[in-house]
Amino acid sequence: MACRPNVIQHMMDTEPQQRTTASVLVVDDHPVFVVGLTRLLFERGPYDVASSGTAEQALAYVQQEKADVVLVDIALPDKSGLWLIQSIHNVKPELACLVLSGYSIGLYVQEAIRNGARGYVLKDDVPGILEGIRAVLDGGTYFSEALRNDGK
Repeated sequence: MACRPNVIQHMMDTEPQQRTTASVLVVDDHPVFVVGLTRLLFERGPYDVASSGTAEQALAYVQQEKADVVLVDIALPDKSGLWLIQSIHNVKPELACLVLSGYSIGLYVQEAIRNGARGYVLKDDVPGILEGIRAVLDGGTYFSEALRNDGK
């Protein structure tokens, strides 16, 4: 039986300005981080945010619900984020996955890209998180500056 991920949705203000809202799925098993990131996304962009603490829940979510981008941590309690990216890419190759991790290991970056990720952002790169989401939503790629500078 599949568990439904925690869904954190925010009502966007109803000003007359028309903003296109993107759906973001955050896959991370640290609730405090997820809540902080959800708040950041709500304040800085027109995003509806859902979250999942496991790879299996996230995969079930993307198969049943609409998501425009999936932010994936590498270390998850059931399966790796790398497995999840490949699994999402197999069922929805058009769905943008962006790694959001504390690990800056080149091997993880390379494997994530091989598995279908469109970028890799370090968790302490707050401006990069926002830039990365915008870049992959626009069809591009994004890597944290620290990764670009290390030549990884």
